[in-house]
Amino acid sequence: MSRFQGFPAHVEKHVGRVRGADSRSAGGRERAYNLVYCDHYDDAHVTVLTSGLREHTAGAPLPQELLCTLRRDQEIYAKHLVGVVAELLTESRARVGYGALIMNDRVLLPDTAIAGALAAPHPYLGDEFDVLLDAGEPVLQLITLIPITRAESQLVARFGRDALYDRWEAAETDLVDIFREDVGTGRF
Repeated sequence: MSRFQGFPAHVEKHVGRVRGADSRSAGGRERAYNLVYCDHYDDAHVTVLTSGLREHTAGAPLPQELLCTLRRDQEIYAKHLVGVVAELLTESRARVGYGALIMNDRVLLPDTAIAGALAAPHPYLGDEFDVLLDAGEPVLQLITLIPITRAESQLVARFGRDALYDRWEAAETDLVDIFREDVGTGRF
């Protein structure tokens, strides 16, 4: 019996219905994980998450899976962001922790200003979502990838992630919309 057997039920409890998954060989390339698609109960959002990355996150205090939640019509962007970061981690045999910036040298999501992600607890689901327990013991950490712009990443690098969170709060930023306003520009 796997200590991760409660993972699907955990996702469905906190996120919503698991709609399906891409195989590990989707797109003509063998991956070390599946991409799983979940429809939120509000029917307005979707979460794309990895399943199987936990086998490849060496050095992490807990095995990890990645996810990104966006508006339903932005699912392709969530898939791209999670896939790119998961590939980076598997190829480099690395892990990521809360507060980490995963940035590209140019725009990462086409037709947006998004150049990377901030690894964080999920901004809208409760704290109980971010860690899977088995028999009361933590067995899996869920890392949410919040899409960010280059200017927002520079704000974090210079002043820390709390400065970015403060700006997001002041602007009432919808973190599940990749077309949201960039708060890293200093206008806030």
